[in-house]
Amino acid sequence: MCELKDRIKQERLKRELSQRELAKIMNVSKQTISNWENGNRVPDVLTLKKLADYFNVSTDYLLCRTDHPQGMIQNTTIDGNNIELELDRTIFPNGLTYEEVMEKLKALEKLEKAGFKFNPNIYNDK
Repeated sequence: MCELKDRIKQERLKRELSQRELAKIMNVSKQTISNWENGNRVPDVLTLKKLADYFNVSTDYLLCRTDHPQGMIQNTTIDGNNIELELDRTIFPNGLTYEEVMEKLKALEKLEKAGFKFNPNIYNDK
């Protein structure tokens, strides 16, 4: 079974870094890296993001929520105003199952066919 500690070590070794070198990059002690890789401690949220950014992987990947390093979105196609996203079927927002997501998408499709318009800009947090 995949665990955060394994992913951190795996990504560090891929880059041929020692624990000391990764510690310097992350601005933590070598002991901290050792504790992460032994499963004695876990990085805080900000450090987890920093690790993901450094390793160029998603936090979902580091947390073993997906086996795809880039995370939930596997492929994006943009054609004019249309955007098509291919999602990793093993991860869904809010803990929804694949079937629940498909059911909700079908309901939205029915509403659009009935004439409802959805403005994607209202969902932005900005």
